[in-house]
Amino acid sequence: MFSKVLAFGLGALALVRAAPAFSFQTPMLSCDINLPTTVGTAQSFDALEPGTYSIYNEAFGQNQLRSYRTGDAIYVSRTLEFPGPFGMWRVETSGNPAANEYTITNVGLNAGTSATFAGEIATQPGKGNSFAIEPAGEGLYVIKVPNEDKVWTVDTQTARSSVYLKGQDGVATAWKFVPFQV
Repeated sequence: MFSKVLAFGLGALALVRAAPAFSFQTPMLSCDINLPTTVGTAQSFDALEPGTYSIYNEAFGQNQLRSYRTGDAIYVSRTLEFPGPFGMWRVETSGNPAANEYTITNVGLNAGTSATFAGEIATQPGKGNSFAIEPAGEGLYVIKVPNEDKVWTVDTQTARSSVYLKGQDGVATAWKFVPFQV
């Protein structure tokens, strides 16, 4: 047994001595790693998967985002009601998937979300606007206008708040996407 350990140790020593000595004149080694990707389906590692979700604002706790009429602002409310399909949202990629851009459609109304001239987010017939959904840490996301500093936010001082666009400022702009289970 001792002879095997001794042979192993001598072999390791020989390898170490065979390695070139380091100096500041020795060029650094580098390598390239090419990971395979499929064209047109690249997404960042933290990207939200397309699917059907209940969406919650972090400041409003377990109260779902909802909409009951096309053309009205979407909102969160501190109520005990269960909105059913009017609180379910289909999230689909749009544009460049690597940019984390999505359309968000209310399942109950089959109406997309869009920004109004007043800066509110409302439902409208069709797909609606594309929004970037970006990770905000701890399973939360920020929903924003692509390439702008305008994010979906709510008024945390009220029992019911429409969703509107504003600069990012903490929990009022943090959203949780919970996959809908059939």
